[in-house]
Amino acid sequence: MRFKPIELAFIALGGALGLLTGLAVKAGLLPQGGAVPPFLILLLGLGLVEIVAAYATGRPPGMLVAMPARMLAFALGVGLLLLLGGQLS
Repeated sequence: MRFKPIELAFIALGGALGLLTGLAVKAGLLPQGGAVPPFLILLLGLGLVEIVAAYATGRPPGMLVAMPARMLAFALGVGLLLLLGGQLS
């Protein structure tokens, strides 16, 4: 499957959000075993980014990014989150 440029940007943003969330966990800003797990913050961030991008482009939120790109962005973000959080080492 070939991704559109907006989907590639969304995937890169998923990685960036995972990186930032992992750094926040490592710095102690986000608790590891808190009421809201860090991967949920990542998921909410991706959803918020898609809603804002859809509003900016004037398209419905579900039509902007295809599901494979969403799953890849979330998997990349969670992978970086786990890697930086020290759970894979």
